[in-house]
Amino acid sequence: MALKSDRVSVIVSSYNRPDMLRLALLSLNHQSLIASEVLVADDGSHIDMVGPLQDILQELSFSLRFVTHPDKGFRLAKARNNGVRSATGDFLIFTDQDIVLTKHYVRNMVEQREKSRFLVSFPVRLTEAQTARVTEDVIRGCQYDGIASDDQRSQILKQHRKDLFYRILYSLRLRPIGPKLRGGVFAVAKEDYLAVNGFDENFQGWGNEDDDLGHRLYRIGVRGINVTRDEFPIHLHHPSHGTPGARPNREYYLERLREIRKGDFRCRYGIETPLGGDESVVTTMKASH
Repeated sequence: MALKSDRVSVIVSSYNRPDMLRLALLSLNHQSLIASEVLVADDGSHIDMVGPLQDILQELSFSLRFVTHPDKGFRLAKARNNGVRSATGDFLIFTDQDIVLTKHYVRNMVEQREKSRFLVSFPVRLTEAQTARVTEDVIRGCQYDGIASDDQRSQILKQHRKDLFYRILYSLRLRPIGPKLRGGVFAVAKEDYLAVNGFDENFQGWGNEDDDLGHRLYRIGVRGINVTRDEFPIHLHHPSHGTPGARPNREYYLERLREIRKGDFRCRYGIETPLGGDESVVTTMKASH
């Protein structure tokens, strides 16, 4: 029987893929340590995301809330902040609708939590053929052995060693940050997230919002550590977002980076100061026991 943690909130970003969201939620439900609540942070899906989940609600062991806002383009930073605004836990784990998690992933995050550090992972990225093998039965049984190739698994360890090297360089002041923050596979104390005002909602369009948050956390002394080795996120294959390599936020990111390095670690528009007002709608899909 899985244990349950009462102070852990999982934020799952979503958009227009209820089929993938089902798998993500099922993987969270079949962890060895179950979070007390899951917040689906939806970026304005224009298809039904709630209906296709109805038949699995009674199966879920955590409370579930669906938080969405109008579709005004790619606003992942705001969507994630909306999720955190509805969260009651003091430890936040972020993941995405296209991620399923190995059995002890949440436990690993919780057990390695320490003051003044965020935890980051690195995903196995599946091919389309491999993704087709990740069925609901596979997830319920946590039967992920053999789905990822040895080479894919080796990339996990390679990145872990690289991030360890980055930590050493950072401690020696030979690098401005240690391991980078990867938005869909990280965890952080809620108090640290609030201290920097969460994700910067000025980031609209794909990319750089997680880099920005990472730099601001480092600025206040919250350091990153890669905790991915045996337990890891599995990224399901899907068409890419937008134009590969396009970074609409790059100029703003570089401008903010200069300001952060001068000490400006709180974004202007964030979780406590939403851009355009907090227009989210929260639907309770499954209440806590």
